[in-house]
Amino acid sequence: MSLPTDPDRTDPAGVRSASVLSWGLNAVGIAVVAFWFVRNGLLLHHPAWVWVLGAAALAAWAVREGARTPRVLVAAAGVMVAAGSLTVVPTDSLLVVPVIVGLVILGADLRLPVWTAAVAALAAVVVVAVTATLEQTSVQFVLGVSGGLLLGVLVGFSRRQVRITTAQARETERQQQRARLLADRSRASRDIHDVLAHSLGGLVLQLDAVEALLEAGRVDEATRRAGEARALAADGLAEARRAVHALRDEPQPGQPEPTRASSPSADHGSGLTALLDAHRSFGGEVVVQGDATLAVLDDAHRAAVVQVVREALSNARRHAPGRPVSLSVIRDGDAVDVVVANPLPSGGQGVLGMRERFAELGSEATVEAERSDDEFVVAMHLPVDGTREADTADDADAAVVAEDDRS
Repeated sequence: MSLPTDPDRTDPAGVRSASVLSWGLNAVGIAVVAFWFVRNGLLLHHPAWVWVLGAAALAAWAVREGARTPRVLVAAAGVMVAAGSLTVVPTDSLLVVPVIVGLVILGADLRLPVWTAAVAALAAVVVVAVTATLEQTSVQFVLGVSGGLLLGVLVGFSRRQVRITTAQARETERQQQRARLLADRSRASRDIHDVLAHSLGGLVLQLDAVEALLEAGRVDEATRRAGEARALAADGLAEARRAVHALRDEPQPGQPEPTRASSPSADHGSGLTALLDAHRSFGGEVVVQGDATLAVLDDAHRAAVVQVVREALSNARRHAPGRPVSLSVIRDGDAVDVVVANPLPSGGQGVLGMRERFAELGSEATVEAERSDDEFVVAMHLPVDGTREADTADDADAAVVAEDDRS
């Protein structure tokens, strides 16, 4: 299991100014403590071991600021705590400062166990207490130093929590980006599936019809069919390009997305009409009941219905060519039910794509695809767009008034 990284040292854009400030403050701290350490040492005539340990603590403090590897950073903090705690009493608590800084480093380092700083602080308190006993220093002095060490532990723990929160936020953002990427790939995969199922499947039927017409000497009809096949191929190519574009590039603000030249889904205003005409041009038969324009639905729901019906018709052409398909559009209160039934069962990625399209709508719209007796039925339930319904009613009233005026 990899240990978390130190955000303060791995995010160059976010901590550059903070690093400069940290360098400055620590340089000032090292200079002030070193000045008073030398001055008091000369006045009090510190023994050699105090000079050596004190210099080691200050040097470790300076090395800590230039540390480039985790091991050097932790080692420097350990020297600061060990050497500083041994010299706290002889220096009259002056070198408690590098000890506190070392505890903050140990407590904030995500590579170390959370209890590391607390154990180091406890060890430092023991060392200070023993040294104070040998030097016959007061208990109040030891308690004051212990309070300072406790403060270092708490500051280190606080910084640790901030770093954990930052790391979790970044991980959450990465997971969200990954989820969006997977959703985009799934959507592109579904669109490509639609191209293969509808455009290429219809193209095969058109070319078969062209071949049959040419064999029968009906050149004019074959030419018309060839033109329809060419338009269908152009539609499929445009759709494939759009799906690939969605995978490769981020859409720029104001940049229109590639659209298909003559796809039924490209013109939401026509509802299912163009799609049904295309199916009939492939030699299919559709029995329609209800308003195929889907005028009471908003654009998003209408587009989802068009895509699902297109998939259902493609299934019917593959599994039951030449056999009738029924399409029913039924108004049910404040909702619309759209039902497509073809004679043979179907399944596979197309059914999954239908459910995904409706899930993306984020409304109460549902789609069910299952076998019923000898038919495979796709049933959609969609909420009515109240604003669009009112506009449709107003248009109808206006048409009636105009007709009365003409009369």
